[in-house]
Amino acid sequence: MVQAAGARRGGRLKRLSRIGWALILGGCIQASSTKEAPVPTRRSPPFLILHDCFGDNPAPTPSYIRDHRNFLESQPFDGLAVYLRKPDLTSNVSAAVLGRQPVSAASMIDVLAPLRGLALENLTENFAAVVGGCPPDFVEDWSAPIANFSRLARAARETGLRGVLIDNESYGTPWANYPRGVLFKSKPLREYQDQARLRGRQVMEAMVSEFPGITVILLHGPYLSEPTAPAPLFPAWQSSNELLGPFFAGFVEGAGALATVVDGGELYHLRTEEQFRMSFEWRKRVFPSAGLDCAFVPAALRVPWEARVSVGFGIIDRPFHGQRMDPGILATTLARALGRTDGYVWLYVEGPTFLRPHDQGGASDEWVEAVRGVHRRGS
Repeated sequence: MVQAAGARRGGRLKRLSRIGWALILGGCIQASSTKEAPVPTRRSPPFLILHDCFGDNPAPTPSYIRDHRNFLESQPFDGLAVYLRKPDLTSNVSAAVLGRQPVSAASMIDVLAPLRGLALENLTENFAAVVGGCPPDFVEDWSAPIANFSRLARAARETGLRGVLIDNESYGTPWANYPRGVLFKSKPLREYQDQARLRGRQVMEAMVSEFPGITVILLHGPYLSEPTAPAPLFPAWQSSNELLGPFFAGFVEGAGALATVVDGGELYHLRTEEQFRMSFEWRKRVFPSAGLDCAFVPAALRVPWEARVSVGFGIIDRPFHGQRMDPGILATTLARALGRTDGYVWLYVEGPTFLRPHDQGGASDEWVEAVRGVHRRGS
């Protein structure tokens, strides 16, 4: 969860599992080069992505997906957030990419190897998952994470993934909190905003250079840093996440003509048709407008913003901040999100996993059918 200044607001929205930090500095494993996999043919949106990596076992790693392909293809999803970890824990790429140390291309290729040549028919919108760990301060040297994202984009393209999904919360350190989390507290906010935007642009340009048509989903959009974001539609998170919005804006700057940047909309409290409509309209059109005049969105970026940014929504399968959840509520909430999104909705799972059948500890038929009833792909 994003945090309010001076206090936690009900715990994290997404709590990292123990595997998330097992090997932040994951080892480098040599692997031989293989033939590049074609990117699956794109179907028409909306797309529903399963983000189900909360528990230690199972995790949607490349090897798990390969070994359980038939069951996963039967589930009502268009794709998976793929957790890039070796089964023996010798390498955890997802947790290391947004960090201070280089992650070798060989280790990425080796982790993704089980997906090469795996012809998935229903799960065509798969994304390499990255966790917002412990990056350098925005004014420090970012050559390692920039190069890591470049190598990851190439590995994703060669494996046939659609792109990269970035959980852009400050988990390991408060790297997006100004001034508490920055190295040089005497520097003004505007200087840090500009530097955060620069780093976002450099990361996105590095990925686009290797994968021009990449789709990058950032689970939180720039609303996290905009002081005028209307409450309660957008909770008051701006006082501790001042630099996530500028970082996101940099991705939009660096996207180019072919890439897509997705504002993932991790706004788990949304329920009604009107809430989804208002959230979409504000993020799509009001936020980048000259009338709002966001301090970290340059004037030159406001006009192309609507075309470059795809607005999505995140849904959680658990009660959230006083909002109930059950299979019926999940079905109506997903239907409203899928009916409003530009392209992507993602379901984050903290209850029984959708990666296993019910008789093996997975979600019950009632929960699975709640999803299938509103999104029949994969049936």
